[in-house]
Amino acid sequence: MRLQTIDGETTELRAAIAALPKRLAALETKLAAEKAAVEQAGKALKDEEALKRRFESDLKDQQQKIVKLRDQMSNVKTNEEYRAFQHEIEFAEAEIKKIEDSELESMERSEQLEQKRKAAENDLKDSIRAVEIEKEDARAESAEQKKKLEELTRRRAKERALVPEDLLRTYDRVSTSSRGTGIAYAQGQRCVGCHMGIRPQMWNQIRAGEVLVCESCGRLLYYDAAREPQPEPVAEKPKRGRKAPAAGVE
Repeated sequence: MRLQTIDGETTELRAAIAALPKRLAALETKLAAEKAAVEQAGKALKDEEALKRRFESDLKDQQQKIVKLRDQMSNVKTNEEYRAFQHEIEFAEAEIKKIEDSELESMERSEQLEQKRKAAENDLKDSIRAVEIEKEDARAESAEQKKKLEELTRRRAKERALVPEDLLRTYDRVSTSSRGTGIAYAQGQRCVGCHMGIRPQMWNQIRAGEVLVCESCGRLLYYDAAREPQPEPVAEKPKRGRKAPAAGVE
């Protein structure tokens, strides 16, 4: 029983030790995602700034075009030529209006992207601090777990030395299988490990102190009278009182 308790604690501890790197890896993955979000926000902001510079260049080109067309208009000699230049100027002015609207939209997007970038940077800073704290806690936890595992290993060796070899072989075979445990408590003529019934003769032997193998799951069965449910005490019926003699009767 003590050996199985130690083995159970050891299994849980090894699982916790194995889970620690996975937990840290998950934190690193989250951190990498937040770093990527910062980089993506910065890239989007740069792209928007490049687009805004292109709008500024296009706007300048259209403005220069209008100035050139107005200069040329002063030399026209016919109304038809004048109207043609006027039409081109109107078209350039319409393009300027479109570019200015696009510039305004770009400025709004830039503001939103800047806010997004700052928020991503703040989240990243918080996560970096949290991960560092988690790593420090993990290092301390890992050291404590390894120390406890060493102690369990020493206790396990001592307990195994006290178990008869034939029982130990059965225990090892069953506990390392899918059942996970090598011994089980027998109660109410059943194996608590697999909940299957126990033959009457075998049940009597186990109750007498023998350690036998469950015929269903292969676990070593033991009996502990102290663990048996105690019957509830029967309430005593109240005693009836002696009736008083009738009047005139002695």
